[in-house]
Amino acid sequence: MCVAPMAILPGLASAGSGGGILGGLSGLMQGFGGWGTALTAASGAVSAYSAVQQGNAAQAAAEATAKQQDAAAKDSLRRGEDEAEQRRRQGAAILAQQRVAMAANGIDTSAASAIEQLDSTKGAIEDDAFAIRKNATQQAGVYSQQAANSRAEGANARSAGMWGAAGTLLTTGAKVGPKYSEWARSRTTSAGYA
Repeated sequence: MCVAPMAILPGLASAGSGGGILGGLSGLMQGFGGWGTALTAASGAVSAYSAVQQGNAAQAAAEATAKQQDAAAKDSLRRGEDEAEQRRRQGAAILAQQRVAMAANGIDTSAASAIEQLDSTKGAIEDDAFAIRKNATQQAGVYSQQAANSRAEGANARSAGMWGAAGTLLTTGAKVGPKYSEWARSRTTSAGYA
């Protein structure tokens, strides 16, 4: 924006005649269409900046939430593996007790019926361990999806902040532009360029 130096002088001249600095600024602002125009422009700039900052803050908060959800997913998998391993150890103890009980009752543990019963117990133990891991994996998947959703919400908030800032700047320009154009025309006309 180009300001004619002579447009500023009347306002500054009033500063020396008792108007003070405020009088000088008042003259300067009147040259741009008045205080209202200047305040509208400043308000638009502050609102645009605020919209961007709100979007960035929302994105940062969403990313922090997503990191917590990622950690919960990893923890779910780790706990699932730990619980499955614990179930296998418990199962090994049960198998040992079954063998001892069979031997104490005079059952040959290498006989087909004994092997079949022990295999059935082993299968049930592995089924339990698999179910534990599967449930943990499903829970981890839920946390991972929540993390992805949080990141998408953060990206949307940031984008909304940017678009909000752009809209504010355009609206402010639409409000201030005609006043500036009117001022520029009046300066051109008063300078004899019409």
